[in-house]
Amino acid sequence: MNKKEALVGYYFNNNLMHSIKGDKSLRESVYNRERAFNIVDDHLDELVDVWLFLLLKTGAYRLVIGLNNAEVRVASVFDPFNTEVHLADDLLKPDYVYFHFNKISLDEKDKLIKRIYLMLEKDKTFALLSKDWQQSLLDRNQKMQQLTHEDDLHFILQNIPKLRHLEGYYLRSITINLFNSTVSMLFNCDGTQIMSHKKFKEFITEYL
Repeated sequence: MNKKEALVGYYFNNNLMHSIKGDKSLRESVYNRERAFNIVDDHLDELVDVWLFLLLKTGAYRLVIGLNNAEVRVASVFDPFNTEVHLADDLLKPDYVYFHFNKISLDEKDKLIKRIYLMLEKDKTFALLSKDWQQSLLDRNQKMQQLTHEDDLHFILQNIPKLRHLEGYYLRSITINLFNSTVSMLFNCDGTQIMSHKKFKEFITEYL
């Protein structure tokens, strides 16, 4: 049996920082492709505030932000097995945001996720898991960390415009996950950077 851990799995790893190379043909043609701008680029500062609001004040625990296609995929603690898709121009409308996203504080969202996992431990389907998985989840749930820190989220979101405005290798999409405090960034060279929220500041310091 291969017991190698997944790069990002059920555990928490504040030291996570990993680079994945993408399609070689895309890397080699980066400087030959003309860059196109869209509504996200025109309203990026406003949208950063909206995305921060979703993560800090609503049920959203994961955002997949498509900067190239103006698409935002949202996973919410209020509907955890579903994924909503919203367009950036709709998220610029306050009435739209307040209608679609129910409010909950970051602290209460943290507590709700932990309660959901405790419920799963008591469900009869938990017995379907292998003994190794059961023990791993029990251990993780007992020492589950805080979802993430508000300061880390502010720093991540505030740096999206810098990453988007880079010459050459600029940000195409970013996934921010509160549950295991990870950030995944896809650049126009098709390369991906995956790291913990804690390591993001180190990444910015080194590359910007």
